[in-house]
Amino acid sequence: MNKKIIILAIFTFGSIVVYSCQHISGTYISTYGSMAGRNMNGNCMDCHKTGATYGGFSIAGTLYRSDSVTRYPNGTIYFYGKPRDSTGADSTLIAKVQVDGVGNFYTTHPYDLSLGVYATVVSAAGDSASMQSPITNGSCNSCHGVIQGNVSVN
Repeated sequence: MNKKIIILAIFTFGSIVVYSCQHISGTYISTYGSMAGRNMNGNCMDCHKTGATYGGFSIAGTLYRSDSVTRYPNGTIYFYGKPRDSTGADSTLIAKVQVDGVGNFYTTHPYDLSLGVYATVVSAAGDSASMQSPITNGSCNSCHGVIQGNVSVN
């Protein structure tokens, strides 16, 4: 086989693997089905902090099924200005981040969480769970999986 074709094939495959998160105008964000987060484990922001080689995340974490062991791919994480009310209605949407194909979510978009936001996770099947306390830090795995249960949904 022609060496140029083999080299081109290897380069193309390598580019797809390395560049499998969505890149929009300087912002990296996880997308449904992406496998870019497959090697992430623990607190994402231990490595992906401001100024890190691969960019600093403003929001990052891992979504699990209700067993808190099995990762749950292709869900969505929403951040609102107020908690859900008794009817399930949400307030102003601050951020929306897709969960990738291995259960991780992340973005480098500079969201301001300093006034406190309320997180709601929605699984690919449509089940949801909401935090009732505000957070001011997008490093979800710094608490969840450490001093709180994993971010999980049915």
